[in-house]
Amino acid sequence: MSRFGVLLAALAIAASCSSAKTYEMRGQILGVNRDKMEILVKHDDIPGLMPAMTMPWKVQTANMLDNLGPGDLITSEIEVDNNQGVITKITKLGTAKPDLPEPGAPAKPGVQYLMPGEEVPNQMFVDQDGRERDFTTIRAGRPIAVTFIYTKCPIPTFCPAMDRQFAEAQALMKEKGIDGRAGLLSVSFDPKNDTPAVLKTHAQKLGVDPQVWTFVTGEREAIDRFATNMLVTLVRGEAANPDEIGHTLRTTVVGRDGRIVKSYSGVDWTPADLVAELERLL
Repeated sequence: MSRFGVLLAALAIAASCSSAKTYEMRGQILGVNRDKMEILVKHDDIPGLMPAMTMPWKVQTANMLDNLGPGDLITSEIEVDNNQGVITKITKLGTAKPDLPEPGAPAKPGVQYLMPGEEVPNQMFVDQDGRERDFTTIRAGRPIAVTFIYTKCPIPTFCPAMDRQFAEAQALMKEKGIDGRAGLLSVSFDPKNDTPAVLKTHAQKLGVDPQVWTFVTGEREAIDRFATNMLVTLVRGEAANPDEIGHTLRTTVVGRDGRIVKSYSGVDWTPADLVAELERLL
């Protein structure tokens, strides 16, 4: 295990010794994934934790999913510590028609879902140093892994997990000596709050080497289009909750030619897998 991996393990052990905080969550189930022990919930504000949004939540035990399905209205208790967020109690209140897109619904007009082998559009971004840079310039002819986050995301198993995965990937790239030949890119969904200064502070806390790992944001519509290109499902809040951001997790590997090679859903990948894929493309 890398020294960084040992540090992460030590931090995880320390976090497990700390007391978790419990919050009440009310909302509607939009999907159930029994294999992953997970439900997709469109939930109300969780006071003291996060605004209303749509996101997947792990449940503590598999039998908690018995008799639950899309449309169910629920109240639940969630425990959040430095390492994870999990539903520990769930009560069904009733059922209503879920607010879901029609099966096979197309992307928004002008937006294309990209598959392996297809070229990624040359999107313009603003990086953590306030520089305008396009995707081609950031790639610089290197294979690159792209993921999506926002810095105010409060759930350890969501955006912070992507940060941890990329931090360990950066360490592995340095160990293998490929840190100058492959790259990492984290794209923020939240240009309103994730200004270049905020992204730079966030990157510094993670120990980012800017020659390897870049944080960017940009115009909201452009970011949404780029995320959708990468098969990210993104839901913005309406006028009453403009800061609400609901999204799935997706990490995409782009080859030296700017074409998609591979896409990982959720957190079902390891930094070692990602770095091996980048190394293979050199």
